[in-house]
Amino acid sequence: MAARRSRRVGLEVSDSAVRIAEIAVTGSRVKLLNLGQVRLPTRAVVDGAIVDVPAVRSAIERCMKEGGFSTKEVRLGIAGLRAITRELDMPHVPNSELDSAVGLQALDVIPFPMDKTLLSARPLEDITAADGTPMRRVLLAAAHRDLVDPLLEAVTSAGLTPLSVDLTSMALIRSLYDPATSTGGPEAIVAVGAGLTTVVVHESGIPHFVRTIAEGGDAITAAISGALDLPLDDAEATKRNLDQAGPHIRAAATAAAEASASLIGEIRSSIEYYSSLPGRAEVRRVTLTGGGSRLIGFLERLQQQLRAEVVRGSALASTDCGGLKLSPEELSRRDPLVATVLGLALPERADVKQLDLLPPEINQRRRAARTERLVVAVAALLVVALIGGGALRYLQVRKAENAVAAVSSSISSTNIAIAKFDTARKEIARLHTDESILTPVVEGEVNWPAVLASLQRNTPSGGIVTSITGSATAPVSTTAATGGASTAPLPAAEQQIATVSVSVVSQSNYPYFEVWYNQLSRSGQLQLTQWSPFSQQPDGTVTYTATLSVLGTIKSSRTTLFEVPTK
Repeated sequence: MAARRSRRVGLEVSDSAVRIAEIAVTGSRVKLLNLGQVRLPTRAVVDGAIVDVPAVRSAIERCMKEGGFSTKEVRLGIAGLRAITRELDMPHVPNSELDSAVGLQALDVIPFPMDKTLLSARPLEDITAADGTPMRRVLLAAAHRDLVDPLLEAVTSAGLTPLSVDLTSMALIRSLYDPATSTGGPEAIVAVGAGLTTVVVHESGIPHFVRTIAEGGDAITAAISGALDLPLDDAEATKRNLDQAGPHIRAAATAAAEASASLIGEIRSSIEYYSSLPGRAEVRRVTLTGGGSRLIGFLERLQQQLRAEVVRGSALASTDCGGLKLSPEELSRRDPLVATVLGLALPERADVKQLDLLPPEINQRRRAARTERLVVAVAALLVVALIGGGALRYLQVRKAENAVAAVSSSISSTNIAIAKFDTARKEIARLHTDESILTPVVEGEVNWPAVLASLQRNTPSGGIVTSITGSATAPVSTTAATGGASTAPLPAAEQQIATVSVSVVSQSNYPYFEVWYNQLSRSGQLQLTQWSPFSQQPDGTVTYTATLSVLGTIKSSRTTLFEVPTK
């Protein structure tokens, strides 16, 4: 069977530019389909935070239009002094509950107000506490809403749909970590951007340490500008040509070396700090990327300050770039610039929970929209199958879903407030009362689409169901126990929750009927209870009608939507 191909788009807003990358993923093969970049005005983004939303929106729109990207669903990344990571040890909980459970643990380690903080976590390893209790070590990511909300505003106002918000440090690992060349010990990735430098240390692709340094290539450009009394644009051009000859080049190279010394010192301090942590080994290799890393002599000066090997990273080395109309020289020039945006587009490993700092209200609106579309589709099918009865059921379900949405919103608010307010228990009690009111609305609902599918699946070839009508019946859920003193739950396979009357036309009478009867009996979903005598038609076919019992195994599972979580 051919591997499934999916298209994914990553969008990066750095201090200097908007970058968008579209890839196609087929199994383990990644093909870069499209790549776009539009420069941003000066100070439109400062230290990773968007200051000028209209300017960023305009750049995104231009990049999408000029690049001709095929999808408007994008995966975003953030970096800056207001996006941090911490390692936490906490009780062992499933991945599905990790983000909500980590909120209480984060109170002591997050420097932002909790009502202004977005949290996400991914497990790093399972550990055992001193008393033998199973624990999990997790990487907690936290971002201030002031960093995320302007990005989402710019993206959505440009007509795009954000699917996730990741840390750019995680994207760097996805795009630059290669298991085939791994040293097996701690490795660092250093991405030198225009205004920020990201240092992320990982072991075999598992992140353990992230630091954002508020320095980058712009500081070196400013130093050259001051030394030579040049406009910033001219200083930037000079910075890219420090390998040429001339007195002004020597002066520029001296200014660049002095300016980069501070950044190199911060990088060295970050890596040495990680190696000094309890239980951590020395970093063995440093992978360098980012536009600021192209400065002449930067890699060599960094190598002089570190005991680890320093190499240039290539995000495009393991990517099929054959679909791009770019020369090898142009691809080589862009390679240091695309590690982050390519990593945002790349999927996380299947066994790894991806960090996602997308605000919960956006996910709630998306789920509500999907639910609404699903309800509309199911309602249409019910109207066709059950004529008039489906419309009333549709209205009841919609009313119940609106109530559930209100309950879910209340639950979310209660979970956030539980660490601060003792009134949470009273709120949960009220929610359980709402649950008891809502559940009867759909408690006896029959999954009619599943009934139709089961009837189609269990009708042998050679026969045609020409008509079908159905009606729900009040199910008997208990049966008297021995002695008649108590009751026990009746198995779903023995419950009759509806009846269906069908007319069948076949080429033979009893032989076909026997096959049909046996197949229905084995289904565990439908049971033949009554049938009419066979009626021979002029064309030789046989017509008969039958009544089927719909068993409780096809009962709708919608009632689970109304359960109030206990954690």
